[in-house]
Amino acid sequence: MNEAGFRVLLAEDEATFGLTVARALKNLNHDVKVCPTGKATLKSLDSTEWDVLLLDLKLPDADGVDILARVRKEHPELQTIIVTGFANVQSAIETMRLGAFDYLTKPPNFEELGMRVEKAGEKTLLERENRRLRFQVQRNLSSNILTRSPVLKKVLRTIEMVAAARTPVLIEGESGVGKELLAQHVHRTSPRAGKGFVDLNCAAVPSSLLESELFGFERGAFTGAGTEKPGLVEVADGGTLFLDEVGEMAAEIQSKFLRVLDSGTFYRVGATRKRRADFRLVCATNRDLKEEVSEGRFRKDLFYRINGVKVVIPPLRDRPEDVPLLVEHFARQLPNQKSFTSAALAALAVYDWPGNVRELHFAVERAVLLAEGENIDLHDLPTEIVEKSGRSPSTRSAPAVSPRTEDVDDDIVIPPPSGGDGPDLERVRAALEKAKWRREKAAEILGVSPRTLYRWIKKLGL
Repeated sequence: MNEAGFRVLLAEDEATFGLTVARALKNLNHDVKVCPTGKATLKSLDSTEWDVLLLDLKLPDADGVDILARVRKEHPELQTIIVTGFANVQSAIETMRLGAFDYLTKPPNFEELGMRVEKAGEKTLLERENRRLRFQVQRNLSSNILTRSPVLKKVLRTIEMVAAARTPVLIEGESGVGKELLAQHVHRTSPRAGKGFVDLNCAAVPSSLLESELFGFERGAFTGAGTEKPGLVEVADGGTLFLDEVGEMAAEIQSKFLRVLDSGTFYRVGATRKRRADFRLVCATNRDLKEEVSEGRFRKDLFYRINGVKVVIPPLRDRPEDVPLLVEHFARQLPNQKSFTSAALAALAVYDWPGNVRELHFAVERAVLLAEGENIDLHDLPTEIVEKSGRSPSTRSAPAVSPRTEDVDDDIVIPPPSGGDGPDLERVRAALEKAKWRREKAAEILGVSPRTLYRWIKKLGL
């Protein structure tokens, strides 16, 4: 018995009966609200968390079966007890099939009603606790985003803080930095992880087809529409919809998609029946959407609608400390695993990577597949990477090391200061190699601040 009582929402248009039921349940310490219409019921469900719904099948503006179906979709933990004066076998079977907890006829025995409400409320609380535990397990799973970068770690902490909300997330970053991977992380750490992750690259779909791709279409809606097809908005119901390169969305589609975000409803192409969809929106772009808005290429109202929480993934050139981690990760995925020499890792770490993580992935794959020896050295890397490192492929390399070795390379000796003005190239390079190109650790080895080391790196072209 729950001594604190449950929050009970009663959808009942007969005022006298509603007052009688409410009084009986309040005497059992339950908090009760009566809604005389379907519209009022749905509004109350969206604004307040209830433990039990008592639902009349015949409301003046709605069919109770339709309300039950919507409740099971949008509030799956909430248990519903049907209380109706129009009882028949067919309606009982239909409501139980849709997930009603129980079915009672008017006038109910109030002692029995109290027992049913108690059991329904306890099941609701149990379902919510199970969801919370599932969510906690998801959040405790290790991320598949590998990083030592303080900036990227901060991005991940932001995602974890907003994971449970419905707030849209906007991911900005250059091509190849891993925006889709971060979008999947948003989904995986959210309560929607058990539902679908639906993705669409807006730049890959012609604008003439984007509407039907998003919203679906009915049979006969256009030439070639021989059957109906649900759109991705509909498929993502209950889960996460990821729109990559959202800045490429055509203007006429932007206004229609904005309507979905505002109302949660949409029409398939060629349809007259309105449909509903509840999804978490995650968008990504390599454009500056504020600039796109100012230039009139992106709707201002849509921008503010999708810009709930904005995170920016730094390019790989700004986080060289991640390169060894990523090199190891990509090399492990290949059948003929090989190790990289310290010289090869150093060269990979100082390269600019205009294609970011995607380019690094292909570079590692190429090196591992084409290298003739057991280890990957400078001569196994693309010419542009070796040239950027300032080394010659014939340079004698240290023995191959795994990126998982200890925090610093004890075999590398830091030369003494040259005594000249400004930073010493060989001393700075040696410290970076010793620290596996982690700037904070290298700054600690040199006895300077990370900010000073950063200025030296820029000045020396490392």
